[in-house]
Amino acid sequence: MVDPRKTSKTTRLGNWPVPLLCLLLAVQIMVTVGAGRTDDLSWFDPLIDVRAMVLEDHVGDPDQKLMQEAAINAMLETLDDPYTVWIPPRMEGDFNKQMRGSYVGIGAEIDLEHDRLRIVSPLAESPALEAGVRAGDVVLSIDGTDTLGLGTDECIELLMGEEGDPVEVVVRHTDGEVETLTIIRRRIETRSVRGMRRSGSGWDHMLDSDEGIAYIRLTQFTERSIDEMRETLAELEAAGTRGLVLDLRFNGGGTLDGAIDVADLFLDRGVIVSVRDRDGGGRSWTADDDTDDRDWPMVVLVNDGSASASEIVSGALQSMGRAKVLGERTFGKGSVQEVRMLPDDHGILKMTTARYYLPDGRNLDRHSEAEVWGVDPDPGFLIDLDPADYTKLVEKRRMFEPIGGTGEDAGEEPRFDDAAWIRDALEDPQLAAALTALRTRLDGEEWPRVGGDPSIDIIREGELKAQRDYRDRLAEELATVERKIRDLETGETPESDAEAETGSEP
Repeated sequence: MVDPRKTSKTTRLGNWPVPLLCLLLAVQIMVTVGAGRTDDLSWFDPLIDVRAMVLEDHVGDPDQKLMQEAAINAMLETLDDPYTVWIPPRMEGDFNKQMRGSYVGIGAEIDLEHDRLRIVSPLAESPALEAGVRAGDVVLSIDGTDTLGLGTDECIELLMGEEGDPVEVVVRHTDGEVETLTIIRRRIETRSVRGMRRSGSGWDHMLDSDEGIAYIRLTQFTERSIDEMRETLAELEAAGTRGLVLDLRFNGGGTLDGAIDVADLFLDRGVIVSVRDRDGGGRSWTADDDTDDRDWPMVVLVNDGSASASEIVSGALQSMGRAKVLGERTFGKGSVQEVRMLPDDHGILKMTTARYYLPDGRNLDRHSEAEVWGVDPDPGFLIDLDPADYTKLVEKRRMFEPIGGTGEDAGEEPRFDDAAWIRDALEDPQLAAALTALRTRLDGEEWPRVGGDPSIDIIREGELKAQRDYRDRLAEELATVERKIRDLETGETPESDAEAETGSEP
């Protein structure tokens, strides 16, 4: 008979080595991992110590939330990368509005005039339009808050809110009538594709119907831009379009996917853009030969406000010989940002993870040592404008943008098919040159010279003039501040300020 005590003892010895080995292995793993993480965790030691000392003994009452935000922002500032930023939770709404082209509000384009909020135009199918808001209305108050002296951001914060919530605004119409309107906030889908002037609540995209020359202004690249472009291009094709002006001036960019999709609408082959990370790895995107590709002759308008996604599109179309680029050198932003959500609703990190390169292999980034950056106009298509010139053309263009507007302030019947009228009345020589160039090309001739040739000297000369203009504006601001200081020291009321206050009374 087998001794049960021996059997039991032997069994115990036979089973214990397995869990014992697992335990030893787990300890070894923890030691190894712990050794690898020691440096990472110790990095936070001084931050933790300083925070603890400040919270315990500082004479003031520290704001822990501000301390946290300052620590994160200071860490990112060391990267010397203005495009890597942390978006705190309170600003996520504005960020999503820019990225997705949607927000909850009343649906209106606004600006400031005489220290009051002014409605440039209610948006199509918006609650503002339905409630009776009109182009040119001056907003006197928002939910009882006087708008006098409020900035644009402050007014926007008052107008935005939760979907379905009402907001009461008091407006003064252009005929002088003051009216109180209740607007029910809802989600607004903003359009990034615009035309030359309003047609009802939509847009008229034709410059010259007889010649079939159309115009599209793309204000930014959002998640909805590609659908809007496809819809608009289908309408233009049905209208007999033969040539297109694509206006990317002041388009600061948007999503990489949006830029690739838009460029692919006009390309049937070739690399659109490629990206590389810091290790040299990456990928490229190639155009597809789709049935809805448009092969119309094109002119792309750009300026120094055209950046990022705008530069991808204009650079790709130029490199592949699909379009002439007209205007001036673009901004020069050749980096790709990824949007990453932080855990536990701690905000969003928008971080530069790669740089992008045009089909010719060139990166567009502008830095202190660079003499070449961005996308240059084609030879014979350089038309450089001053900031004051752009201000004028934007003001002129706005006369035809409000819903229900007629452009009567232009002083005459608009003639968008007349290059001379566009140049003189709209004060837009770049658009006038684009129309002239397309007409010549559609007549079967070679592209004409409608401007100068880009060169390092010309670009430098334009940069020098822009910096001098900026210096002069700063000098004017400084002179104004000095005058106000002098008036305050002498106890006098500045005459210009008194007139401004009197002129802005409701």
